[in-house]
Amino acid sequence: MKWMKEHKFLTGVACTVLALCIVIVLSYLTGGSTGFVGRQIGNVTTLVQKPIASASYAVKNGIFKFRDTVAENDELKEENARLKQEITKIRLTERDLQELRELAGAFNFDGTAYDYNMVAANVISLDGTNWFNIFTIDRGADDGIYKNAVVVNGSGLIGTVMEAGSDWAKVISIIDETNKVSFIVLRDPDMVGILQGDGSGGLAGFMLDNQAGIIEGDVLVTSGMGMDPMYPKGIEIGKITSINYNMDTQLKTIAIEPSVKFKNLRKVAVVL
Repeated sequence: MKWMKEHKFLTGVACTVLALCIVIVLSYLTGGSTGFVGRQIGNVTTLVQKPIASASYAVKNGIFKFRDTVAENDELKEENARLKQEITKIRLTERDLQELRELAGAFNFDGTAYDYNMVAANVISLDGTNWFNIFTIDRGADDGIYKNAVVVNGSGLIGTVMEAGSDWAKVISIIDETNKVSFIVLRDPDMVGILQGDGSGGLAGFMLDNQAGIIEGDVLVTSGMGMDPMYPKGIEIGKITSINYNMDTQLKTIAIEPSVKFKNLRKVAVVL
């Protein structure tokens, strides 16, 4: 008895095995009889089998549920990926539409005294700089584009065509240091000046009249006169951000923020 108390688990296992052996022997002896002894054997057998069956069912059910959950999770992942793709397409479409709306504005830029045709084009490559000093578009001579043709977008002046192939053209922008533009102040067209790229993605210039009453925030537009290439009058260039007087040259110098965002150009229009 002391051993059984000290080894309760082994005792329980031994008793269970003994009981099962007795059930099996009695079942064999009764030949599956439905009498009193057979019924008692059946009750005991059921009592033993029920938790086993329940456990088996629970395991099987858990496995199938796990498989269903995994399958459902995979479907959700696929649906999530598809929705992300759809959202990206919608965003790109909205961006393209916005750019096209801005570009459409360029086809009716104010201040031009003549009728011009325009060709829309996409920027397809940069010439090794962070800024869009010089870049290539996907339209060329076959579309009527020629050297010195003016390039704009809905925000304002971009530059001119410096070279054209049959289906491409290379554009030099106004932020390039070699590109000079004659401008007037929109608020007072009698105030005239010259500007060019400052080498850092902005514009710098000076007023022809060092007494000109310019102020910060003044909007500058093309003058339509003087320089080669000739820019149509009235295309927005940018606004003055600072003013200084150079004692050596006796010129009133200015810094200008371009109206066009030269770091993310995608679509342009060429004036023909």
